[in-house]
Amino acid sequence: MIRGRRAGNLVFAAAAAVAVLGLGAVPASAATSLTVKVTSGGSFTATASKTVLTDHGVSVTCTNHKSTHASQGSGKIANGSYSGAAPVQVGTVAKLAFSNCSGPLGKVTTVLTSLPYTLSVDSKTTKSGDTDGIIAGTNVAVSMTGCSFTVTGASPGYYSNSKHELVMTTTGKLPAKPLETAQLTVSNVVGCASLVNDGDHPTFVSTYTSSRKVVIKSS
Repeated sequence: MIRGRRAGNLVFAAAAAVAVLGLGAVPASAATSLTVKVTSGGSFTATASKTVLTDHGVSVTCTNHKSTHASQGSGKIANGSYSGAAPVQVGTVAKLAFSNCSGPLGKVTTVLTSLPYTLSVDSKTTKSGDTDGIIAGTNVAVSMTGCSFTVTGASPGYYSNSKHELVMTTTGKLPAKPLETAQLTVSNVVGCASLVNDGDHPTFVSTYTSSRKVVIKSS
């Protein structure tokens, strides 16, 4: 009987320990769902007067020159409601180009592949009408004298309903806490004097003004 009681006590203690551990465990967080409504949508063009890609102090800057914009893109954001786990895709960037670019070693050329890129919403819209967004699927080959590399991945930013601008920023604070992490990654580095390396996560900063007054409301 004593042995039976001890065995029973051990079983009870083990069960209690399992229960405590179970109560203390934190379940994996589920992805946040968003409902996004787009109005005044359709085909658009977007232009930027300046873009800056920076990695460990090495910057590639593109600027306007005469009638050529530093960067110009086009795509489509269709009207309608979109629901799902963040980030929620609402459009595509079918064409994108960078012009008049220079770096520490002079003129820089860029070649973009894997288009179209996706345009997704990654937060609820703030009271001021700003919504975090992500351009994903990017693939840009960058080359200059003595240095070449490829930048792929996703670039974060936000869209302003009042200004109809897409502000790309990996250095500044976004208007809302992003629901997913977006980042660019460097690969295929040749040369670059070890200033740019495979696996680096460069920053990209620019402001694109849309030709279409798209309104995005996410909740």
